[in-house]
Amino acid sequence: MTPVREQPVAAYLEALASTRAVPGGGSAAALAAAMGAALVSMVAKLSARKAKTSEDRSALDALVPLLDALRDRFADLSQEDIEAYQQVVEARKAGAPAAEIEQAYEGAAEVPLQTAEAVDECLALAAKVSARAWEMTASDLAVGSELLQTAMGGALGNVAINLPELHGDRASRIERRYLRLRNRPQD
Repeated sequence: MTPVREQPVAAYLEALASTRAVPGGGSAAALAAAMGAALVSMVAKLSARKAKTSEDRSALDALVPLLDALRDRFADLSQEDIEAYQQVVEARKAGAPAAEIEQAYEGAAEVPLQTAEAVDECLALAAKVSARAWEMTASDLAVGSELLQTAMGGALGNVAINLPELHGDRASRIERRYLRLRNRPQD
């Protein structure tokens, strides 16, 4: 399969709509986060141009590289999710030992958990952009924020579905991080 970053949108959507196990919800959640981060970055760039003070301009300019790095990370996580869940499919199909299957499920939980953690970071940056955003970008900022919220829910849902397959330290480690994000106060 062609990496997510190299696929035309139509090809990715076609693969997502297929009956194959991958790409699935975790990959789509990460891609939604990438779009959200991209929109928030656009708002920061446009708002910096329209800023009335050098302080606002500097603050917004400083957020852009962080947002762009997160956008790129989300695109990578979209691909990593495909690869992680493919490992689960292959291990189950091959009748691998239980420990090997559990290890594959750990990867399938870890990647969307990383997506959710990065979304949490991106939402904090979006709030900083919002405090200085040009009013004409309000709808773009709203869409970006909604995409990030949707990505958070989707990523956490993918962690939750894989958690029951984990035991012992693996389960505890993933669940602790999952619950921290699941129980965070909503803005």
